[in-house]
Amino acid sequence: MSDNNPNNNINNNNQGALEQMNNPQLNQTQKEQSSANNNTNENKKIDEERQKIISEYEMAIEYENSIRQEIELTSPLISEELPISILLDDYKSNQEYSSSIKEVTDKYKHIRKVRRDGNCFYRSFIYRIFEYICMKNDKSLYEHIIKKISESKELIKKNGYDWEFISDFYNIFYMEFHHCFNSLEKKGISVREYLDNLFSDKEKGNYLIYFIRFCIAAFLKENSFLYEVYVDGPFENWITREVEAIDHEADQIQIMACVNYFDIGVKIVYLHPYKNEVMKFPEDKSDDQIFIIVLFTPGHYDLLYT
Repeated sequence: MSDNNPNNNINNNNQGALEQMNNPQLNQTQKEQSSANNNTNENKKIDEERQKIISEYEMAIEYENSIRQEIELTSPLISEELPISILLDDYKSNQEYSSSIKEVTDKYKHIRKVRRDGNCFYRSFIYRIFEYICMKNDKSLYEHIIKKISESKELIKKNGYDWEFISDFYNIFYMEFHHCFNSLEKKGISVREYLDNLFSDKEKGNYLIYFIRFCIAAFLKENSFLYEVYVDGPFENWITREVEAIDHEADQIQIMACVNYFDIGVKIVYLHPYKNEVMKFPEDKSDDQIFIIVLFTPGHYDLLYT
């Protein structure tokens, strides 16, 4: 019988199929190979997606850094005292804000512009405390702040922070604050000159801001029952992300904590189209007891002066 008989081929194919059906090990091997191929393809897709995400993230970071560098080159950490009329120029092309700007320019005389880097509230808060106490020579307020600075050490340690890490921030803040109030005139240095030099120094400025951030973070942890209801998710994670991290903006919770820990009032003028909103922290503090006044525009604070 010829080997080319088609019936033989059919029989051979049937035999092969029968052997496959009757050989579980062979079936399993084929399944494993098929699964491995699918996994390889799936992993390749995952790697491609991951690489795409990483690439987009790196591009976003690069763009953010370029914006940050541009801001650093074009704006000081905190400006000199400027006439409030500068706001008219800033908003001259935006008619929606004309009445709101007029409200501000009618009530306030000067403004200090603060760099838009996520630290603007903290920088405004610290600068104005230094400025007010030194320019007014307010010894009782100076002693009050020194007491709060000194007490912060135990508060910070008690709430789980490494004091060895934070002590440099504390020492710089204490030393600069004490020096500003007690030693300048003896050395023939004006308070204004000293403050301008101190707050144009990015390294020292960041140390001052870090210290305030950790004071507030520790205070929030100590009084979590008062604040955690306003936060979604684990409270300590929020503190790590939103309070401790430099260049992260302050919202109302951080502002309330600053006010409550240092016992210093803050007034915020919220600039809105057509009509502004004014909020005081704490609400029961009279205007003549508040010396820190900030103008809030979306995501940013500048210092106002009456």
